[in-house]
Amino acid sequence: MKSKPGRKRPPEGARYSAWKILDEWEEGKSSLESIRERSFAHSLLSARDRALVMELTQGVVRHRLLLDHRIDALLDKPKNQLPEQVRNLLRLGIYQIIFLQKIPIHAAVNEIVRATKKTRYAGLTPLVNAVLRRASTAPQTSMPDPGMDPAGHMSLVNSMPRWLVDRLIDQWGISETRRILQATNHPGPMAIRVNTLKTDRDSLLEELDLLGLPARPGRISPDAILIERGIAPLTLSPFREGRCTVQDEGAQLIAPLLNPEPGEIMVDACAAPGGKAGHLAQIMGGSGSVIAVDRSSGRLQQMTRQALARLGINSVHLLAADVRSFPRLFSCPPDKILLDAPCSGTGVIRRHPEGKWRKDPEGIVDLIRMQNVLLKAAGDCLAPGGRLLYSTCSILQEENEEVVTRFLEEADFMLEDLRVRFGDLGPSLFTSRGELRTWPQLHNCDGFYAAMLVKKTRWAG
Repeated sequence: MKSKPGRKRPPEGARYSAWKILDEWEEGKSSLESIRERSFAHSLLSARDRALVMELTQGVVRHRLLLDHRIDALLDKPKNQLPEQVRNLLRLGIYQIIFLQKIPIHAAVNEIVRATKKTRYAGLTPLVNAVLRRASTAPQTSMPDPGMDPAGHMSLVNSMPRWLVDRLIDQWGISETRRILQATNHPGPMAIRVNTLKTDRDSLLEELDLLGLPARPGRISPDAILIERGIAPLTLSPFREGRCTVQDEGAQLIAPLLNPEPGEIMVDACAAPGGKAGHLAQIMGGSGSVIAVDRSSGRLQQMTRQALARLGINSVHLLAADVRSFPRLFSCPPDKILLDAPCSGTGVIRRHPEGKWRKDPEGIVDLIRMQNVLLKAAGDCLAPGGRLLYSTCSILQEENEEVVTRFLEEADFMLEDLRVRFGDLGPSLFTSRGELRTWPQLHNCDGFYAAMLVKKTRWAG
């Protein structure tokens, strides 16, 4: 009997649901988060099972390379003969065996075997069962020697693409790269930003304590509160009622660098999903105006519904446009522009591990080309004496310092030393030129970069 349209399907089990999500993610058409959201919208899984699905899908994607190394060592048949869908079942099982000690091994194996029987690969159930049982008793798989092949060892242990490890070693050295990767491979706490239009941090900490939630002040942002993961924001009344919003602590440092003043008109050039635009408006106390620009009108409308309206912010004005058309958009040049440029996302891998499998060296080159174009377009429409804050969530120098250096060579701009006004944040947050950098291994937050560029007169060319 077919279910009626609009009715939710009976629960399929957490492992089977996780497998279907991973199977769709492998197609490369949607983000892991969006696939999970669609799956949960049509599922009757309990809150506990949804949390397990979240853990399994994030964990398998995060540790994909290491899991595959283990699988390949346990297979009798050539690895290229194993269907990717079956490999995902084995990844789910071995992830539980290695990383989820709270789940008994026999239960993990039995549940994956049961899930396999529901798939079109039910005929391979004996193979799945044999590999997983072998994984629970076989010795650890050999790894590259960390002394002879440090990049290969770090790549495999941290499930990081080898090209990215090589690049980080070239830029930051072996020791620091090891620390970066170790920190990146753990999701860290959830950070929320206090909406100072409605409350203050001490009051919100008291409210969270009354709700029985372990929370503590952030280390580097005065508006940050850290909560251990596993808590869905929508279940928190302070979040639903707009007294806070989810934003990484490193990201919370970006908007204040522009020193927004009440009554100013500011431009957020690549605004969606809206966290930084909302923060600019919040700092200005709801007065003044933030023009939030993004190429996607759909993402802008979503930003209004989900972020700004809930926070009670009505001073953000939406503009669906391409940054490259900026010089024609503004009859009156803005004084301050935030350009949070599209980037590799290598600084947010700890929260979005899928990003490391969606980027390659050729894609980085394309992004750098885009960053150069956007920076020039934003600079062209800025008023003399105006400030342009260039930021990314990348830890790669070629998307940050090198982009800024090239821009300064071609444009009549100067680099402002952010330490002059924000040095009390601490020396570990700044480069020798005074650019902002946050690091997962130093600050327990995502990796962000920001440089303040001040326009002197006009473009030199």
